Amino acid sequence: MGEDPERWRTFPGARLVVAVARTVTSTVRVLDVLRPVLRDDPRVHLVFAFDPTSAFNDGVHALLRSVGARVLPWHQFARVSPDLIITATENADLTAAHHTCPVLVLPHGVGFHKVVPDSRSDRDRLAGVVPDALLHSGRAWLAISHPDQAAQLAAAHPATAGRTLLVGDPCHDALLDGRALRTTYRTALGIADGRRLIMLSSTWRDHSVLGRDPALPARLLAELPLDDYAVALVTHPNITSAHGSYVLRSHLDSAHDAGLLTIPPTAGWQATLLAADLLIGDHGSVTFYGAALGTPLLLGAFGDDEAVDGTPMAELGRIAPRLRPDAALRPQIERVLGLGRVPGDDTLEQLRKVGESAFAAPGRALELLRTAVYDLLRLPEPADGSPPPRRAPEPPVPQDRPEPVTACYVHTSLSEDSGDSWGFGDSRDSGDSSNSGDSCGFGYSWGSGDSWNPGYSGGLGDSERPGGFGGSGGFGSFEETGCPRISVERTPAAVAAFSPAPVPLTSDSSVSPVPSISPVPSTTSGSAMARGDGPDGPYRHLSCADDEGDRRWPESASVLVRRAPAGTIVAADRWVEDTLARYPGCLLAAATVTGRGCRVGLRDGRTVEVSATGPKCDATVLAAVVYACLRARRPPTGFVTLVLGDRSEDAVLRLTRRASRPRSPG
Repeated sequence: MGEDPERWRTFPGARLVVAVARTVTSTVRVLDVLRPVLRDDPRVHLVFAFDPTSAFNDGVHALLRSVGARVLPWHQFARVSPDLIITATENADLTAAHHTCPVLVLPHGVGFHKVVPDSRSDRDRLAGVVPDALLHSGRAWLAISHPDQAAQLAAAHPATAGRTLLVGDPCHDALLDGRALRTTYRTALGIADGRRLIMLSSTWRDHSVLGRDPALPARLLAELPLDDYAVALVTHPNITSAHGSYVLRSHLDSAHDAGLLTIPPTAGWQATLLAADLLIGDHGSVTFYGAALGTPLLLGAFGDDEAVDGTPMAELGRIAPRLRPDAALRPQIERVLGLGRVPGDDTLEQLRKVGESAFAAPGRALELLRTAVYDLLRLPEPADGSPPPRRAPEPPVPQDRPEPVTACYVHTSLSEDSGDSWGFGDSRDSGDSSNSGDSCGFGYSWGSGDSWNPGYSGGLGDSERPGGFGGSGGFGSFEETGCPRISVERTPAAVAAFSPAPVPLTSDSSVSPVPSISPVPSTTSGSAMARGDGPDGPYRHLSCADDEGDRRWPESASVLVRRAPAGTIVAADRWVEDTLARYPGCLLAAATVTGRGCRVGLRDGRTVEVSATGPKCDATVLAAVVYACLRARRPPTGFVTLVLGDRSEDAVLRLTRRASRPRSPG
């Protein structure tokens, strides 16, 4: 590049390849394949040319610089004489210069299944097809992943006849090679603990997942228990290019605070897809790749007007189940995951076959592409003849990885045996879902956010407010019972506003003309209906860490938890006393002691020591066990069975006094 470039080269090269970059999406596709295709061959000199004319050019130059690419200014592009131009964009003007070399156009998605706005006119066009002028010049070659695409293109654009090269799909091959690394990818995402990963994939424009419902990530996090599920989001690069990463993050702020894993659009989505237990997608290519892998799928949106009739993508849109946005999300997800699937339902297998129908020569894409590139360069392939490496996707690295959720609404239920549980059924008072605190049911309001159910006639007088256990004090009379079973579910407080009572699922086919999730009862102890609080259970309270950054939560919480373990019992008890004094609305304060379990302090000076067998039981969960016992008028002593998601373990409670009595106010 520049004046007299031959004088400055270390590798003179026999051929010059110019890779044209115009958008982030197309640039990523070129970057993914050029290094393995041109591997170990100094005969080929490679430079990139950046076409800045796209409305989605933001981020392209930074991406090229991040990988160390040499970038040719666009005004110099006409002055070089390449032997081959490679690009994954059909919109770059490659006919204006004097070039006569072949142009290899790689797809930047799956096939030719979508209609998109034409940047040169006010009409729509078939995505992936270069302008007629370039086709008629005889220079253009369109890479395809399946022979059927050649026939489709010839029918839509006769000038493409005889101008296609079957190379398969390198991205699909990488996904196939990465299946064995699923555990590695889940560990990289921080979900190697048995949680189910729900992946959201959104293409761009208003028919996409985020275009249809920008609040869907927050709604999912509000309904799905955080000990059972994780949610990750992958967005099309055009969303960031058009709106900016600052605005996108602002739209997703509550979801991010609730633990949303945001995957960079340029890298990591492949590994995240392989790690996912369920994909909620649209008519974007990521959705199609997921279907081909056999990943359970729900369509959160679908651009029926954008999908080209007769293509595999259109067929996917016809048979894939669609998410009902007006209904509870959790039962729909549970059914697709198989927790409530109808026997004989083969939708998942149908989707897998549709996905596979777009890919020929699996496992050979890079090999075929290298042969095509060297044929166009009129250069023999490297002498060693070894095929390009088959590299699995790199482990994902979420952007702005969220901090652990420390403020959450905790839902508990208590039963004396596994067959008789109050659960989290539909009988909840859906009107409580908007409370900023929780319904304590102790006879009067606790804390600025707590609310008392006026229908509860527990008859607690002033002498029965928390001040002691049993008899006429504390939480009323305790009844000695057998070993109870206590179920605990947690949802992030940051997204509480996104969980209003939804319309129950119906089987009325007139609601949606496409496949949707039929009504199915929740198979877990939870339900996706709004989570209220009743005097006889289930119970709902707000719990958060004492150093929570959003100060709304500790000021309204019924339970406060010390984030860092205390070194001694005395230190834990002193923290409990200070916390209860500082927050008069707080009912319980809990702190773990290194090697000694958890100490949950009450306002009457007593403390419940709680320990459990499993590694997942942090202070928030153990304090919830004590809270449930007190709300159920059961003595917080003895053995209990703790149920957290699909895991259960033993816990033991022991009633004791704190190391020192609370200090008098003032």
